[in-house]
Amino acid sequence: VELPGKGWLVLTSAWPRSDVDIIWRLILQTLIIYAVVLVPVLWVGARVNRPLRSLADAAREFSPGAAPEPIEERGPGDVRAVIAAHNLMRSRVTAMLDEKDQMLGAIGHDLRTPLAALRVRIESVEDDEDRARMADTIDEMNRTLDDILSLARLGRPSEQPTETDLSALIDAVVDDFRDLGAQVEYEDGHRLTRRIRPSLMRRALRNLIENAIKYGGGAEVTLSHDASGVRIEVADRGPGIPPEQIAAVFDPFTRLDPSRNRTTGGVGLGLTLARAIVREAGGDITLANRDGGGLCATITLPGR
Repeated sequence: VELPGKGWLVLTSAWPRSDVDIIWRLILQTLIIYAVVLVPVLWVGARVNRPLRSLADAAREFSPGAAPEPIEERGPGDVRAVIAAHNLMRSRVTAMLDEKDQMLGAIGHDLRTPLAALRVRIESVEDDEDRARMADTIDEMNRTLDDILSLARLGRPSEQPTETDLSALIDAVVDDFRDLGAQVEYEDGHRLTRRIRPSLMRRALRNLIENAIKYGGGAEVTLSHDASGVRIEVADRGPGIPPEQIAAVFDPFTRLDPSRNRTTGGVGLGLTLARAIVREAGGDITLANRDGGGLCATITLPGR
């Protein structure tokens, strides 16, 4: 443009950018901002999350029978304080359980000693019927003491889990009852192995078979498996249990009248102990009345 008396005015301008170029520029700027902001945030989050995840895993896997291995204290100060408190709590719980085990051992010794002395003294009783009745009472007291101590110690068993042939275990328990003249039926099933504590599982199975013999005169034991796991059934043809009382029989010292009374012996800890043992192995016990009379106790153990 010519300006009169002043020469020429020249104007230059950049070529207008397309909308696509503007969009890409905005995207690039946004990504740069995100990178600058998010990288530190993610780093801080990871620094906090890793020790918290370790703490959660340790709390989830805590077992009274395991040695209290402390968790490494790392992360921000608040997180380290929480981990330190958790480690202290685990140590205190373990110390309390150790003290409880020592106390139970002392109680068991102190109670068994006078029972043994009583057993010796009743031999001087001349009446055979009275002597036999006293001996039965002492034996029942010993069994009750064993059940109570076993139930109290179940959370910290000394026996380690091992791969166990369930069919062989059941067969051995059934043979023990047959040797005593009890009517117990069992057909050898397929060889099924599970990682369990065999002596505890034998005790649970023995308690169920004893109940079936006491209240039904005999027991029928079966072993089966499917996709969900393993099933061990102990059935009898006794009076059964009223449906509204099935859940209550698992409570300690629970006894049902009149069909299941004190003349059969025991104080109501057999099913409680059996269920605690099976649950410690990751399974459960259920009870159901049978068609035609009787009760069926089913042990379920998880699959592989």
